[in-house]
Amino acid sequence: MAIEKFDYTEAARDAAELLQEFGQIGAIRRFTEVPGPDEFTPGTQVEVDYPIIVAVLPIDLQNVGRDMDGTLIKADDKQLLISPDAAALKPTTTDLVLIDGAFAGASYVGGTIYSLVRCNALAPAGRVVLYDAVGTR
Repeated sequence: MAIEKFDYTEAARDAAELLQEFGQIGAIRRFTEVPGPDEFTPGTQVEVDYPIIVAVLPIDLQNVGRDMDGTLIKADDKQLLISPDAAALKPTTTDLVLIDGAFAGASYVGGTIYSLVRCNALAPAGRVVLYDAVGTR
């Protein structure tokens, strides 16, 4: 009896379509160091907003009060499902995620800012299907 391989590419495509349909446009905000004009002039921090498609869900109440990577999960934290197709980069726990606002040029304005306390890539067989993150305010 032959074992049939699961098509993770199709699963990733399905996940991207669901996030596109039920998610919203958000942003990952990262701070980047821009070097000074010479070695004696300090650089400056610049915030850069990267567009993402994200579905925002309430946190599973079974996780409230649980320690997650040194942060206590609260009832108003959010589960954030982020499409890898729309994200130009891999989200990390040093990032901020912005939701419920809009892009005005290259900047995301308005809305709510969440710090990521956890961000895992759901990547069966090495193909990232989505990023599952927890955001706290």
